[in-house]
Amino acid sequence: MSNKRNQGSRGLFDIESPMAIELRRIMIRIGRNLDLDRKRALMITSAERGEGKSLFSLHFSLVLAYHLPCRILLVDADIRRPVQHTVFSTRVEPGFADMLRGGAGIEAAVAKTQVKNLDLLPAGRPGGHPSRLFGGHRVRNLVEKLHEVYDIVLLDAPPVVPVSDPLHFLDAVDGVLYMVMAGQTPKELSRRGVDILNSAGANILGVVANNLAEVLPYYYDQKYYGYEKGKKK
Repeated sequence: MSNKRNQGSRGLFDIESPMAIELRRIMIRIGRNLDLDRKRALMITSAERGEGKSLFSLHFSLVLAYHLPCRILLVDADIRRPVQHTVFSTRVEPGFADMLRGGAGIEAAVAKTQVKNLDLLPAGRPGGHPSRLFGGHRVRNLVEKLHEVYDIVLLDAPPVVPVSDPLHFLDAVDGVLYMVMAGQTPKELSRRGVDILNSAGANILGVVANNLAEVLPYYYDQKYYGYEKGKKK
């Protein structure tokens, strides 16, 4: 790895931290069931807001960009409450929503980051009811277009219980990572989110427990993320 690449990723996240090691383990486990050497799209969601899905999406994209010899695109698909553009100190539009409307191309919408092999597609301008924007096969068609440039596309999607937006993304992705805030998210709510995804035919690759060290401090001294493999379909 070049010094420039190391500096870029460390500016956002310590790639050698215990948290990064956990994320790499998640990457390896996913890779056992989903060949990451092929072009892939993954969706990251949760039951409700505040479960750390956007932070996980950011950290996971950094780990993928650091360890895999391919081009990664992080998509801020939560256009109701976009956040990824603030992390990278870039614009919010044009972006994902604009591309769905046909108002921007890849070159205009995608923002470069300081991390080698990692770009960001910000949320863009919603311009009306978001769910209508995702209708038909717009998201799938867009992801196919993005795959002309990028190997792995990560969608930081809205939470699945309060809005139906993520269900429109399912035919565009190869699998879903489901975030749960350990010790905080009610079990009934978490199950409700899983049921919604399963009933829509989602391929849930696994459940990621966020903030696990706060709940099980003796399980692993510095652990932040935990991963449970999804049920095979």
